[in-house]
Amino acid sequence: MTRIGSRITTSTVALVVGAVFVVPMVLVLLNSFKSSSEASGFTLTLPTEWRFDNYVTVITDPSVALGLVNSVIITVGVTVGTIIVCALAGFLIARRTTRVTSSIYLYLLAGLIAPFSFIPAIRILQWMGLYNTHAGLILSDIATQIPFMVLIFVSFVRQIPRDIDEAAILDGAGPLRMFFQVVLPLMKPVTFTALVLLFTYAWNEFQNVLFLTSSSKTWTMPMTVYNFQGLHTYDYALVSANLVITIIPVLVVYLFAQRYILSGIVAGAVKG
Repeated sequence: MTRIGSRITTSTVALVVGAVFVVPMVLVLLNSFKSSSEASGFTLTLPTEWRFDNYVTVITDPSVALGLVNSVIITVGVTVGTIIVCALAGFLIARRTTRVTSSIYLYLLAGLIAPFSFIPAIRILQWMGLYNTHAGLILSDIATQIPFMVLIFVSFVRQIPRDIDEAAILDGAGPLRMFFQVVLPLMKPVTFTALVLLFTYAWNEFQNVLFLTSSSKTWTMPMTVYNFQGLHTYDYALVSANLVITIIPVLVVYLFAQRYILSGIVAGAVKG
């Protein structure tokens, strides 16, 4: 009975937690197909008439189209840049346990608790001529993600036997060739985990775009939702359609890489 009761309790909690996340998403999805008057009721009922033109209205909005392009540029830049930098740093720190690498590792870990300061960031970007640019936003996002990503890459690399490195060196591979052709393929679980986390972060990032840019030319999709909400305050059908369009890319990436996420986070063992 105790085991049955435990399972019932676990299932109940899982259903409640699932409902907390699923119900709002279903509500937004249904509202995106409703008329403005129906959507204002915020009910889970099906639309009287399915309004697919809501999506046409949103997609044809110039600010949304620009935000989509900006989000793709910035998200790809942040994801690829962070993975390359942190994978290399994680490999170096895990393999060379010197005083210098240990100090660098501790310094990076301090970044997990250090708050992001916008005023110095703005001044640095202005000094570098990167304020109101894609490159400035990409570099800022990469900098904020380096501490955590280095942590998970170091944890994973430490599970890879050093014998693999030695075998590659004996075969004549240099450091970079050994990393990219031998070690990096073994890091697929943690790399996909980083890809999903970084893609989700960069695509949904709002604060840096809001504070580190003053030009709508670099606004991303979350900023278009914010702006769209202001322009269409009472048209929740259009706002919901904008939200659905914003969510879709993250959902696709997550579904594509979900099987690697858990193994990457726990730094699963690698067979030699």
